[in-house]
Amino acid sequence: MRLIARYSSVPEAEERAAFLRSRGIATHVSELTTLRPGLAHRDGARAAVWAVLGSQYEDARLLLQDPDHQPDHALDEKGMHELETEGSARARRSLVRGLLLTLAVLVGVLVMVLQLGL
Repeated sequence: MRLIARYSSVPEAEERAAFLRSRGIATHVSELTTLRPGLAHRDGARAAVWAVLGSQYEDARLLLQDPDHQPDHALDEKGMHELETEGSARARRSLVRGLLLTLAVLVGVLVMVLQLGL
């Protein structure tokens, strides 16, 4: 992901991201206060818009400067859906792996405590 721009409010960032998505650019909006508290007040920025695909960064930047720009790397609706579906699936797999690892550690600690207690 590449940072496209920072905005003074989350709604403003979401509006710009929605515009870019409508033109086939995969975007992500993040609140700077949750990611990096030190950057929360830098230049009054509260939110950021990111290009999910590095190949779309330049198109995104140009679209924000000129809404009539024709993107070279735009995704159609099917491509956008596939990207979102793949991202969701990866997130679920990561969450499940993390939970299973946590469970394994907790069970290991419980077994050690029970052995020491007996």
